[in-house]
Amino acid sequence: MRPDLSRRHLLALLAATTLSGLVSPAMAAGAATQGAASIAAEPKRRGKGTRVIVIGAGMAGLVAAARLVEEGAEVVVIEARNRIGGRIFTDRSLGVPVELGAGFIHGFNGNPLADLLDRSGSRPFFIDEDRAVLLEDGGIEPEEFELDDLWDDVDTIIEDAAEESDGNPDTSLAEIVDILDPGLAKEPIGGWALTDMIENDVGAPLDAISALHFDGDEAFDGPDVVVKQGYDTLLAPLAKGLDIRLGETVLRIATGKHGVTVESDKGRHRAAHVVVTVPLGVLKAGSIRFEPALPEAHRQAIDAIGFGNLGKVSVRFDRAFWPKDAHYIGYVARERGRYAEIVNLMPSHDAAALTLVASGAYAKTLDAMDDRAVAADVMQALGSMFGVQPKPPSGLVRHVWSTDPLARGTYSFTATGTLPAHFDALAKPAGQGLWLAGEHTLFAYHGTAHGAFLSGQRAADAILASL
Repeated sequence: MRPDLSRRHLLALLAATTLSGLVSPAMAAGAATQGAASIAAEPKRRGKGTRVIVIGAGMAGLVAAARLVEEGAEVVVIEARNRIGGRIFTDRSLGVPVELGAGFIHGFNGNPLADLLDRSGSRPFFIDEDRAVLLEDGGIEPEEFELDDLWDDVDTIIEDAAEESDGNPDTSLAEIVDILDPGLAKEPIGGWALTDMIENDVGAPLDAISALHFDGDEAFDGPDVVVKQGYDTLLAPLAKGLDIRLGETVLRIATGKHGVTVESDKGRHRAAHVVVTVPLGVLKAGSIRFEPALPEAHRQAIDAIGFGNLGKVSVRFDRAFWPKDAHYIGYVARERGRYAEIVNLMPSHDAAALTLVASGAYAKTLDAMDDRAVAADVMQALGSMFGVQPKPPSGLVRHVWSTDPLARGTYSFTATGTLPAHFDALAKPAGQGLWLAGEHTLFAYHGTAHGAFLSGQRAADAILASL
């Protein structure tokens, strides 16, 4: 699940240039070509006669299963939830699709999810990052010169963070901010910029993020896209025809020369291979027992890689009292991370609804509230922004990922002490016939749905190659 407000959005808000220079065109083109070719390739039936168990029916699991079935393998997908999708979770109780998990296709050009959207029959809504509003309390818009200076400050921190860390992955971004611009985080607008540019994107507080590697991943070019019919519609082409067992929790996985055995709360399954696509938070919690234990390199990686958290709440009103044409609304709150990003559903769905995102330390604050307290907090923030006292929302919906035992957070990030090699370690075979997949196994695209897609494809192709 990547945050809805990308770094490119801040650049648009600050009237700066795009960050396309951070993207590796060769890598993006290669990943996209591989994704499209894998889906469209003529089946070779390399998997015929092979039985595979896939644990988890999120993006990675469904891609792996669909790829293996395409090649003739017999596949069973075991999913603990009573729905598919995992951290892709679309809710329609407000009358329009709102995303409680993954929200955007990040970077549409060459993204393998763009092809998946086309196959699903859904329609894209392209985000215009120039159509954004930034507001302080009382509806005040910061002066242009103030934003220009702010951009210079944040740009310096991002550009110099790795060098200032002096090669030490244990140095946090909070330490770098204190060195380069100690007053920035103490000002509300400076705090907003640090949240918008870094904490929203990485999915963690500054003091938990490694300054050395936080900005080393890749991104696809082009606009971000909202899936108008709901993000979960992307899953239908993958899930079609698959044997998916919902509501079944895996407890133990045993591997050996005679194959793999998967024990769940509903029985026992045997196969030649197993692909484990549960979130990193579940692996950290040790919810699944591996026999023998995972290799030391895998266990070290699971401990080292961070698993972050964002809070999301969507609210619907009888009418819109905010700028209807704005795709994004930024809020400069006194508390850093308090709804720095607000997504307006008026342009995309013609609905008087907003999705507010809490990041950094405020994500934990939001998660600790009950729905009544969340509604009051949202109302207070919106009232401060627009100088009005709106009527209570007609509907509110959210999902608390940090306390969800099947997730335990939102997505992986480069925590202090994390190295790209830790992600690479998780991509390697974890035992005889045992493979891991998920966004946390692909450093270049970690924390994204397209990263999960590519990792599932990679795991399936590794199994096929091993045959």
